[in-house]
Amino acid sequence: MRRGPGTIALRLVTLVVYVFMLAPVALVIWLSFSKSQVLFFPPHGYSVQWYEQLRYQPQLTSGLFYSLWLAAAASLISVAVAGLAAIGLSRGVIRRRGPLEGLFLGPLMVPAIVTGIALYVYLYVIGTGLRSTFVPTRWAMLLAHVLLTLPFTFRMAYVGLSGIDTSLERASLNLGRNRLHTIRLVTLPMMRSALIGAAIFGFIFSFADLEISLFLVGPGQTTLPVAMLDYASNQIDPTIAAISAVQIAIIAVLLLVANHFVDFGKALGIGRAR
Repeated sequence: MRRGPGTIALRLVTLVVYVFMLAPVALVIWLSFSKSQVLFFPPHGYSVQWYEQLRYQPQLTSGLFYSLWLAAAASLISVAVAGLAAIGLSRGVIRRRGPLEGLFLGPLMVPAIVTGIALYVYLYVIGTGLRSTFVPTRWAMLLAHVLLTLPFTFRMAYVGLSGIDTSLERASLNLGRNRLHTIRLVTLPMMRSALIGAAIFGFIFSFADLEISLFLVGPGQTTLPVAMLDYASNQIDPTIAAISAVQIAIIAVLLLVANHFVDFGKALGIGRAR
């Protein structure tokens, strides 16, 4: 079959777009193996010394472990809320589902930096009124990351549930199981792949977040992206490229795993899930 000029041009444009998006990632990984004391392109010699130096950078390593904990906790809470909401909207007797769906997807319409400022001001005012300290605290950061990840986990859980045949659930109800038992024994097992994919995707968004975390970090509670920003503002050397490569590797592995559980194109597509 002959390929027309339009097909060839489309493939060339696609290739250019992929190169444009992935070139910075490849460049960061390349520079992380530089032997120079400063970031220099192209590198003069190669070494893994900057990866070894990471253990002597407590602000980066502590930020990494804190981000891993925060992303894991936020994604688990977000998936639990999103799964229940998806079941309620998809299986419940609700006349107007559109506004409720929009409520869960609404945070996507607000820039993350605006959300971070709003959460800080809101929690600060509430804490002042109650004569307590809500920010900066670990629980305020966790709440913010749950709000950050909820639209994505809800979308994936809702799309995954909408593709499940309801005949098994009806059979369970007809055989005497109540709604709660049916959800626990039938619906949730069939949603397993969608929920796992949603949890991984929520983890990634929380792990890579900078804008919201920037306003809510406190002493000893600095996430990795904020720690990287602080490090880069004081000095520029391949250490920042090395920790960036570690972050990229973690996200890449998670994306490969999640791709086996959920169709990202369908889950994140525009329009309502059916």
